[in-house]
Amino acid sequence: MADVYVIHSSEDNDKTSVIVELLEEHWDVWWDDQLVGNFAFEIEKELPQSKCAVVVWSSDACKSALVRDEVRIADELGIPIIPVRLDGSSLPYPYGGLSTVNFTAWDGANTHAAFRQLVRKIATKVARRVPPVRPQTAPSLRLSLPTVFLSVSSHETQLVPLEAVKALRVFGAPTILISAYDLLPGRRPKGIIAELRQIRRNGGFVLVDSGNYEATRREDSSWTPDLFVEAMKGIPHDWAYCFDVMKPSLKPDVAVREIVAALERDRAASKHVLPIVHAPRKRLSGYDVQSLPYVVKEVASQTSAPLVAVAERELGSGIIERAKTVQRIRQELDKLPSYLPLHILGTGNPWSIAILTAAGADSFDGLEWCRMVIDRDTHRLNHYQHFDFFAFQASLADSPVTVSALSDDKVAYAGRVAFHNLDYYREFAADLAQAAHERRMEAFLVGMMGRASTKQIREAVPGLFA
Repeated sequence: MADVYVIHSSEDNDKTSVIVELLEEHWDVWWDDQLVGNFAFEIEKELPQSKCAVVVWSSDACKSALVRDEVRIADELGIPIIPVRLDGSSLPYPYGGLSTVNFTAWDGANTHAAFRQLVRKIATKVARRVPPVRPQTAPSLRLSLPTVFLSVSSHETQLVPLEAVKALRVFGAPTILISAYDLLPGRRPKGIIAELRQIRRNGGFVLVDSGNYEATRREDSSWTPDLFVEAMKGIPHDWAYCFDVMKPSLKPDVAVREIVAALERDRAASKHVLPIVHAPRKRLSGYDVQSLPYVVKEVASQTSAPLVAVAERELGSGIIERAKTVQRIRQELDKLPSYLPLHILGTGNPWSIAILTAAGADSFDGLEWCRMVIDRDTHRLNHYQHFDFFAFQASLADSPVTVSALSDDKVAYAGRVAFHNLDYYREFAADLAQAAHERRMEAFLVGMMGRASTKQIREAVPGLFA
């Protein structure tokens, strides 16, 4: 018994085959491409058992008596009919009044707005059998998943933005995040554009943040969307986050409209712009995450964004609450036609990254690499001044940059710590990706946190390692 029965003209086999292949990622789909035997017998057998009928209308389909007969049978059986329009042909009577999905501009991708709409319509009639699986890469983003961005900021770090970007370029960091706040012409460091351009030439991915983190921490109320647009002019980058709506409406659908509008507004700053979804604040303290998963999914759906971001600090008080919130967001995102990566802002702690990856997050950014020092043996963060206790680890690093920095008098203490941390994060990111795709996240966490802590998180967050 098929979930979805596809009705089409044989003249449209090429496009229909692509539609069927993509739908089969989520449902059991029947169509007559491989039909053997009596045509009428097979239709009478398969169609009554189907839960939904997708009709691929075209000029050829409209002329086909067989297509019309199949649609009529489906209608008489009470099977929900979802029309797909391949061209501008008028649908035959009495089906012209049905709500159709416009595929006239469809490019064959499962990320296209038309295909996403089709999946949403089918999902209201038939539950998916298999949720989307995290891919190894996000093709439209040119990113491996999961991934860790090394952030750059002027706020409370051991390296000023220009020195941080230079260190990332010298080390060969593959993914970096830099704040638009620090790129406004009046305070833009001389030479930083050349550094960013070189990082991209070397194959690195440059993501620009809205700058609201720095503005909020500095209590700078003068930072506006217009200044964000000005700061973005001439900045080499791959993608940028929109100027986020920091205080969204408590009404979920209103919040969705606010965020979508912000994204559209900021396309003036970058044609490749991504949404950030914030949770509304509670009256006394904390954040209301009850409707956050719905808002995240709706923003992703309505904007066709290839990635959507949330702030870790807003997901809950502790890591257990935050993991549960990420699980709920992932469950909502998995209702979309294809896998949609979730980015967690402000997450550089290795334990948190691993736990939230297991919960369903895919991308992270953090300043820990230029604020703290990592102990490779325990995967724990320590005060920057305690690098003396871990310098021997840097001498055993895989990166020749990290090793040579230890004995280079031209590299200051802060630089040596940074290169030590960068070497750790590169290895950590590679191990994390391997564990995630091999579905070994529980074993990975045991190796990081120990059995007792892993057992605690497993019992506290049901389904974390499912």
